[in-house]
This record gives sequence, structure tokens and C-alpha cells, in this order.
Amino acid sequence: MIENSSFEDEYFIVLKPEGEILTLAKYLQKIISERYNLYPNDIYPEIHITLDRIKNDKLSDAIKITDSIVAKYNKIDITVKKFNCFSFKENNFLVLNVIENKKLLQFGNELHNELVKKNISTIKNYKEWKFHISLASTVFSDTKYDFNKDFKDLCLRFEDINIPRTSKARIIEIWRPTLDETKKCIKRFRL
Repeated sequence: MIENSSFEDEYFIVLKPEGEILTLAKYLQKIISERYNLYPNDIYPEIHITLDRIKNDKLSDAIKITDSIVAKYNKIDITVKKFNCFSFKENNFLVLNVIENKKLLQFGNELHNELVKKNISTIKNYKEWKFHISLASTVFSDTKYDFNKDFKDLCLRFEDINIPRTSKARIIEIWRPTLDETKKCIKRFRL
């Protein structure tokens, strides 16, 4: 089982989708957020796919490893199709599932394996890691309790919807866990 993240001790390595997926995800995120008043001042979490979580005190090593692996790859195709809902500790999530393809899996596994060798990754069982794009969550929400009671209804609305989309991703970033755009991105890499 994947353990809950620790915002005090971790940074996140993320892949940023482009094109149709980004457009769709932003649109759905805005509609859901407005309906449930999820995020303060309408500042939404940036659309992304988390590739790994790292110990923040090992940042310089993580940058070197990520840079060396990014140099071997060009853009990665991203495909989404269905939605999923899950609860993790006190937080609820509505996500777009990312369909795992050969290049995405190869990149993610290579990055994770190198991070593990240096004791940098905080993900214990990467085989259980599921790539996804969060559309709504209570992680940064001011209205956790109001949203929690409506969460099952929200999930039922998206349960059988199919929205196949494919786009590219060319940007990898290392992030602090914050909504503050001026503090979030620590390092950017281009595939």
C-alpha cells in the first residue's frame, strides 16, 4: 500500500500534460471546484501527474538524477480515459486515470529505481503507484467537511463516463507542496 505523503518532508517530481488533456482537466477542475467551493480564492492546484515523491533534504541528488534521466527521453504520450474516486486518510480525490504506456512506465521506473539507489524516493512499493491527474481533492481545500458529504454523489456522476484523450508531456518539474506559484517550482526539466 502507498503511504500518505508528508508535506513537511517531501517534494514531488511531476509530469505536466499539454493539449487536450490539460484543457479538459482544467475545465473539469474549475467546474467541480466552483460547485463545491473547494479552493480558497479560486486558486486551483496545477494539473499534473506525480511521478515520484522525494525526501526534501536530498534535493540536489534528486535534481542530478532527474536531469540525467530526462536527457535520455523526448516527449511522453499521455492518455486518459476514465475517472476514479478514492479516499486516502482524511482526503478525498476525483482523478482522471492515466493509461500506462511503455514509455511512461519505462521513464517512471527508471527514475524511481535511480532515486531508490540513493535513498531519495519516499514511495516504498512503486509497483502499486498509479499515475493519475487529480481533478478535485480535499488536500488544499477549505471546505473538507462540506465536500466529504457530497463526495459519493460526485463520484457517481463520473462513474461510467468515458472521455478518451491523448496529449504530449514535455515538462518535468520538482515541486514543493503549495498552491503558491512563486514558491512551488524548484526545478524544471524539458524532455
